[in-house]
Amino acid sequence: MLTALLEQKVFTTIQFTREELRRIRSKGVPFHCPYCASPLSLRIGNRNIPHFAHMSRPECIVENQNESPKHLLSKQLLYDRLNTLYRDVRLEHYLKELNQIADIYVKTDSRKIAVEIQCSNIPIPELEQRTHGYLRDGITPFWVLTQSLKRKKLLKLSSFQQAFIRYSPQLHYFLLHFLPELNSFHLYTHLYPVSISNFISTAPVMIPVSQFTLPLTISELPFHHLKPLINWNDYRMKWIYNKINYNKSGRDAFLREVYGEGDTFLYLPLYVGLPVFPHGLHIKNHEVEWQYYLWKDSLKRGSSISEESMTLGLNRRLAAGHIELRILPFVKKDELIRDIVREYLRILEKVKVIDRVGENQFKLTGPWSCPDHFGAFELHRDDFFSKWKHILNHV
Repeated sequence: MLTALLEQKVFTTIQFTREELRRIRSKGVPFHCPYCASPLSLRIGNRNIPHFAHMSRPECIVENQNESPKHLLSKQLLYDRLNTLYRDVRLEHYLKELNQIADIYVKTDSRKIAVEIQCSNIPIPELEQRTHGYLRDGITPFWVLTQSLKRKKLLKLSSFQQAFIRYSPQLHYFLLHFLPELNSFHLYTHLYPVSISNFISTAPVMIPVSQFTLPLTISELPFHHLKPLINWNDYRMKWIYNKINYNKSGRDAFLREVYGEGDTFLYLPLYVGLPVFPHGLHIKNHEVEWQYYLWKDSLKRGSSISEESMTLGLNRRLAAGHIELRILPFVKKDELIRDIVREYLRILEKVKVIDRVGENQFKLTGPWSCPDHFGAFELHRDDFFSKWKHILNHV
């Protein structure tokens, strides 16, 4: 905690130097918890942010929070920045109606904003519940992720970290990551998954805390659009080989469908598993899986294909548990499955796999053909990339 009551007035450690705090503490003045009125001790180390802690273990809303040094530093940095932008900024503000403490609370003439800093995992349903509670009370929540991220060629995100993904038409799906030790945010834009936890993204854009705003200003940021085909087929083939290698027992339900249909999984046509931007990210399954379901259920079955029938088919797969959506609490998307189907059809039309024959009606330009040996697949692959690579670079 960074706030306490001193003689019934709110006292905040970040408004004083360490030396000033030591002098105040030496006078033996009593600090009390603003939430439960229990005595607090003022802790002043040389490394961590000076803060308060309960002297005993009372029944208190903050009893089990055990804030890390990173959490305390994050609160200080963001409070200092927001305090320069708004007149009414409160640290560790208790919202009685919600029985909840906002790390930072901002009130303007037209908006109320709660900034929540998240350093450790909490159940995603709890994150959703707290978000809905804020919204019901007319407060806009802004969640800040500070957990360490793993990034080499790809950005590796846990299910909890993926829950912080947001969407904008300009940045597509993006992740804002706060690094208090560097006094800056990193913004990863145009995220696209190549597996359940690995994502392609642009190089992160650094946003110093001194430039942070609420809402986040993105129009002037120097980001670069991601080209979908960068290593796309390498990642696709790696997923296919892994699927084969980890299915020695033959129990994989998806592979049983492929083989039962008479198709060769290793040599599926390259238009099964295309990157579908931007909303394909919502489906947790690999593109090869959900796009093959579309072919098996709709595209292969007749000469006339409708967007409506494909949307219904994919929704049936979702209801049956054959595909799963990512949990993205901060992204609200109506008609999500329809938009994903529409984006996939748009790509197939561009690469001349289908032709439009009416409003939302299509037909195949040629019959379904899955190579059954490497030589045939090699010919398909060469033909696919020689004719269509320039188109796919702009999907």
